[in-house]
Amino acid sequence: MGGSDRKTQRRQAAEALRRQQAAEAARRKIVFGVAIGAAVVLIGGLLVVGILMNREPEYELNEPAAQVTDSFGVRLGDGPVEIDLFIDYMCPACNQFESAYAAQIQAWLDEGSVTVNYHPLAILDRLSEGSEYSSRAAAAAVCAADAGEQEFLDYTLALYENQPAENTTGLTDAELIAIGVDEVGLDDQWRSCVEAETYRGWVKKATAYAASEAGVSATPTAWVDGEAVENAKFADVVQAAVDAA
Repeated sequence: MGGSDRKTQRRQAAEALRRQQAAEAARRKIVFGVAIGAAVVLIGGLLVVGILMNREPEYELNEPAAQVTDSFGVRLGDGPVEIDLFIDYMCPACNQFESAYAAQIQAWLDEGSVTVNYHPLAILDRLSEGSEYSSRAAAAAVCAADAGEQEFLDYTLALYENQPAENTTGLTDAELIAIGVDEVGLDDQWRSCVEAETYRGWVKKATAYAASEAGVSATPTAWVDGEAVENAKFADVVQAAVDAA
């Protein structure tokens, strides 16, 4: 299959997922405010535990080829309203956030209204029975960012669609790679990046930075133009900022 065919299939699959999310978004937003309060439990102490458990082994700190921020965010778009999203790929509340808002984030990016900085963190490694799933998934996502902004978004979407339960070993590296190849259309260069654990050190540094310097005490955490916003009000706050820009 040619590269253009794979790209077309990936975009069609991603668009199908986004349409499904958009159809469910209204319903999800009704319950989101209640659910998010119960699900966001990753407070500062747990962030510290996750960091401590990530001390070994040591990984080289490689700078992504993708555009990133000094605060360890994968930067997407170049619109006037700046959004920062701190996420963990094993976090159920992050999955709820993505399900509620992915279609709208995509629309803002497509129209050039926003810049989105995704900060993939690894604070739930402790809930993957020693497999360090959060770290592995986040590093694979940063590899996807090297392939392109849309590839990162599509891989993030696919990871949440296939999210493992907490207190399990999570997905294997082979499964993470299969998702990228089969559902997103990522190539051998991306596979090599994942297999080499190229960005494990970068994810570790990002996690430490979020807790110690950015003051992030939970995932998902959303900032709009540098100000923390309630997750349930995220879309309204962003849209107001977009309208005012």
